[in-house]
Amino acid sequence: AIVAPTSSNKFEKFFYGPDEIMIPLYKSTADAKTAQPQADVLLNFASFRTAYDVTMEALEIGGFSSIMITAEGIPERLARDMAHKAKQLGKWIIGPATVCGISAGAFRIGNAGGTIENIVKSKLHRPGSCGLVTRSGGLFNELSNIIARNADGIVEGIAIGGDRFPGSDFLDHLIRFQKNPQVKYMVVLGQVGGELEYKVAEAIKSGLITKPVIAWCMGTIAQHFGGEVQFGHAGAKASADRETADAKNRALREAGAIVPDSFNDFPEVIGEVYEDLK
Repeated sequence: AIVAPTSSNKFEKFFYGPDEIMIPLYKSTADAKTAQPQADVLLNFASFRTAYDVTMEALEIGGFSSIMITAEGIPERLARDMAHKAKQLGKWIIGPATVCGISAGAFRIGNAGGTIENIVKSKLHRPGSCGLVTRSGGLFNELSNIIARNADGIVEGIAIGGDRFPGSDFLDHLIRFQKNPQVKYMVVLGQVGGELEYKVAEAIKSGLITKPVIAWCMGTIAQHFGGEVQFGHAGAKASADRETADAKNRALREAGAIVPDSFNDFPEVIGEVYEDLK
């Protein structure tokens, strides 16, 4: 179902393969949930001005296991409030500022994977062996392609979003991948700014994560600039040495993650890990 408060239509037409289907429209999330109680995923495409209210209303209504938020620019205090509320209720928030994720061969939420042509070239139409979690949506698509060309593709991939306080972090998803027997190894793509990667390093060091983890933090170029650099994402800015990409890559390597020397080395490293597992 589609929630469209300003629309006067009752249905929207879409193509599902060769078939034309009708998707019902509702004025509110509450109306949609009442009419379609089986729906348990909410794709929140509201702007940063209203995405918080839509999400909190959905959590209050209940019945949604996962909520995806695409909006960038949600105030950090509100983003943390949403994440806290969702975790209290045992629900998943993917985002804010995400293209979301894909379960290869099954379904995707949002725009993960790009066009149908890219989905096929990246082998996302059927599951492989890798669990992928990234900050970046664009690089999610790029890494899906790299994994497909150098291994057998991904089982599942999530872009957690580029804001400083995502609703679910790298470790949340790596723990799911650890429990999934289809996932044989994991790829993590972080970035300069924040400390989420240190949670991954600690989990590897403590034995919570035992499957091979290939990890890299983007933004190593920042060391060559004289002052603080703000990259594209809201969270991509180091406020301390500990938040730099170099420091996090070093910590991940010391913890036991497989850390390439640069992003360009990802294909070779993924190929080596995949062949070793075979």
